[in-house]
Amino acid sequence: MKYILENGIIDLAYVQEQIEMNKKEEILKMHPYKMWEGKDGKWYTHIKEDDLPRKKIKRKTEEELKTAIISYYEKKEKERKKKEEEEKLHITFNDAYFSWRSVQDKLVKDNTISKYDTDYKRYFENTDFSKTEIQYITEETIKVFITDTVKSKKLGKKACKTLFGYIRNVIKSALINHFIKENPVEFLEAKNFYKYCTEKKRPMTKVLVSNKEMEKLYQQFQSDYKKKPFYIPTYAVEFASLTGMRVSEISALTWDCITDEYIIINKSEKYNRKTKEYFIGDTKNCKERVFPITKEIKELLERLKKVEIKYGFICEWVFANENGRIHAPIISSCSKNKCRQVGIDEKGIHAYRRTVNSMLRCDGVSATVAASLLGHTEEVNEQYYTFDVSDMEEKIKIISKINSEMPIAK
Repeated sequence: MKYILENGIIDLAYVQEQIEMNKKEEILKMHPYKMWEGKDGKWYTHIKEDDLPRKKIKRKTEEELKTAIISYYEKKEKERKKKEEEEKLHITFNDAYFSWRSVQDKLVKDNTISKYDTDYKRYFENTDFSKTEIQYITEETIKVFITDTVKSKKLGKKACKTLFGYIRNVIKSALINHFIKENPVEFLEAKNFYKYCTEKKRPMTKVLVSNKEMEKLYQQFQSDYKKKPFYIPTYAVEFASLTGMRVSEISALTWDCITDEYIIINKSEKYNRKTKEYFIGDTKNCKERVFPITKEIKELLERLKKVEIKYGFICEWVFANENGRIHAPIISSCSKNKCRQVGIDEKGIHAYRRTVNSMLRCDGVSATVAASLLGHTEEVNEQYYTFDVSDMEEKIKIISKINSEMPIAK
């Protein structure tokens, strides 16, 4: 191309002239009103100013009329662009947020949209920050807003990271749409605000199920089986205590996933917050895993199947009653109710999950194996599921053994 231009093979001025002529021809094609020559020899057409009635214009020649039409539309286009630029100057963070949402909502599922709505109300709705024109939002503005929000709402690190993520995504969208020219979050990270976070530590009595508590619960299970053998959620709670499975996985478990040696865990119950309907989807990490069947698990499942056959509940789902599959919230509610019945702190199904994992880890099982059995990563296993479940008697034995091996002078 450089050679062609330097050697005069293409006349750049001519090319530019042709481009301009084509643009003008396109404008004339878009003109909706006809042009005509009047009896007085002059040329006429109509133009329309927004909501005003159309008006007639005239010129001495056809070329002059075309020039007037082109000038009119070019002026309109300049006014439109100027108005757009002025509107951009008054776009608030709130406007930019919903501009981002208009695209993002098309890329995610209903439950994610529902979470966006909830988080918007929690973090941004009616705040001074959301009303600030986005071109005036600086790194300092964002620092102050996040810090104040984290402190006032006592956010943990996870919620802080979520808040920062929303702001980062909205700013990125604003850059793409040319609402702003610079990125005020370029040098910020969520971890910059972790020091202001509130670590919400739940008491161990709510996180885990101790051996003594488990004894009381198992006594309650046996009592319930005698009084109400047809109440299936109790079986599901005991099943959770033996497997550490998520409640959504228990609810979605089918008999064809039960073999003589292991359980295939490949489904999970989901709830669409928008349509308020339950449905079956993938497991949380979208991976299939297997869990070994022990003597205790096998006996429980055999008792459960006999009960379901006797009362006419038997179907494809492992945990079902006269109404069909039992949903996860019913199982979770049953778990808490059993705790109330035996006089201990309420615990959901996740407490059994943490307990099973912690017992594995305290027994010397590696994080790799424990994470594989429970269906999460090693990092999550270490951070959220591993606790000391040994009692004082066991600790005394451990320390006594260590002390006895010390070269203490007798």
